[in-house]
Amino acid sequence: MWKKKTPDRVMLKMGGGFAFIAAWQVLVFLLLLLLVWVDQVVDMSALLFGGQAHPVDLTRGCLESAGVLLAAVIVVGNTYLQQRRIVSGLLTICSYCKKIRLDTEKWQQIEEYIGKRSPINFTHSVCPPCLERAKKQVDDAASAQR
Repeated sequence: MWKKKTPDRVMLKMGGGFAFIAAWQVLVFLLLLLLVWVDQVVDMSALLFGGQAHPVDLTRGCLESAGVLLAAVIVVGNTYLQQRRIVSGLLTICSYCKKIRLDTEKWQQIEEYIGKRSPINFTHSVCPPCLERAKKQVDDAASAQR
């Protein structure tokens, strides 16, 4: 009934999310490139505002295209790096015992996991709601034994 998810499947799922975002970003930058060259050929400012038409300037078109491509590389690359940070920052934790999954078969207590990776030392305590719940359980057990 329940299928085991391996880290590879999780990575593919996250990669699919990045691919979707990157595809839309690339599409927008391609539209910008198309707009640059349509402007060069048609001279949209003269067409829209009735000014004097300028001849096609290949140097200007190439420079504008280079600017759009540079912006595309920066934006898509930055998006990739952000997605990578998000994926590498995910921990799989058991919702029952709070152990951390190290790989497909190994699990480790959360205190041990964090203690090995940081200078943090753990102490344990009981929060007020849990203390009240524990007292109630003890009182209920004592009442049941009477």
